[in-house]
Amino acid sequence: MQTAARLVRLRVWLTVLLLVLNVAGLAGMGAVALVIDGRQRAQVETAEMQRTASTAVALLTYESGVLRLHNLFTDPAGQGSTGVFVYEGMRTDVTLVFAHPAGLPIIASHHLLAPAREVWRTGAGRTLQVPDVDTDSVRLLAVPFRHAVTRAVAGTVVVVGDPRPGKRAHRNLAAWLLVGGLVFMLVAGFGGHLLARRGTRPAAEALTQQERFLADAAHELRTPLTVIRATAEAALTDPERKKPPDALRQVLGSAERLSAAVDVLLTRARLVAGLRDLQRQPFRLDQLAEEVVAELVTPPHSAAIDTTVAITDGDPTLIRIALQNLVSNALRHGRIGAEPCALSLTVRPGEVRITDRGPGIADSAPARFTTGAADGIGLGLSIAAWVGLEHGGHLRLEAVPTGGTLAVLTLPRQSGNL
Repeated sequence: MQTAARLVRLRVWLTVLLLVLNVAGLAGMGAVALVIDGRQRAQVETAEMQRTASTAVALLTYESGVLRLHNLFTDPAGQGSTGVFVYEGMRTDVTLVFAHPAGLPIIASHHLLAPAREVWRTGAGRTLQVPDVDTDSVRLLAVPFRHAVTRAVAGTVVVVGDPRPGKRAHRNLAAWLLVGGLVFMLVAGFGGHLLARRGTRPAAEALTQQERFLADAAHELRTPLTVIRATAEAALTDPERKKPPDALRQVLGSAERLSAAVDVLLTRARLVAGLRDLQRQPFRLDQLAEEVVAELVTPPHSAAIDTTVAITDGDPTLIRIALQNLVSNALRHGRIGAEPCALSLTVRPGEVRITDRGPGIADSAPARFTTGAADGIGLGLSIAAWVGLEHGGHLRLEAVPTGGTLAVLTLPRQSGNL
């Protein structure tokens, strides 16, 4: 049906929208996580460089005015994973007196000499990025050290951090975020589709039932109108005017059928629109069913009644309409040829069973409540099924092995007595 197709498209759009929102959210959170991780790793690297630089400055000593470097050769700070370079100030420039590259990428000497010279002259430390031979960048920290006696700036300690472990960890984090994001996207897409399908299922079922009900109602209303028109035209064209009484009887019967259908449709429309509430009250289901059978089953038709006291909590008006539709359907379709209908009514607490001896139901009857009859029985049984659902029950049709159809309407029971 058109409604089903529209709901399928709605589910697809809801799933796509959920995926887009998830992609945007994951991309944003991933970008923020990578930025924060990069900054934290830079802060950790800078802190390690500052610790190494301060330790290296503390290890520098003077003996008889001569700079001694032997402590740097034995202390882990001068032999660790961080590169350490010591430049001693001379008369006009600085010269390299200690170098521990620590296996870092090769850095051009002028990239180390320039900050060392500047710090020696100004006495202020510097932090900067310099390129290596692989055109990558490394972080460099240059700090001054002072003469033990004169307290003048005697040179510069240059510390170079190793960016490779941090970059590898950063790339691993990015890869895991990407893989995790893809897995989450697949799970979220599948879950979103299930949620959209489950969320729209009640609406799909309601709209599908509505469309089927409208189709059945259109057929049910069109049939008596067609009979009325055809009968009236036949009566007008009868030259001998012998058919008016029979025609009037047919018109009256069709008008009554049309009026009953309109009343039912209006009642249902008022309930759906909220103009009328379901008026629940306890009543005797067995008595109501017997009254309906006594009203509708007249000779030559017959009915076998087997009831027990059954108190039901529901709307008597709607349940009467449902029972009238079930009995009328049995009278109309529950017989073979011109034979009179012989139906049976069984009422037990919470259940009404109506059995006829007609040709039986087609395979599609449980889904559409239709038989192989020419005029169809869609509206009456659709209304009965709807009344059952409104009361928390349901309508079930079964084929009787010996021939005929069994209609079972279940309704809620009422505990206690009236």
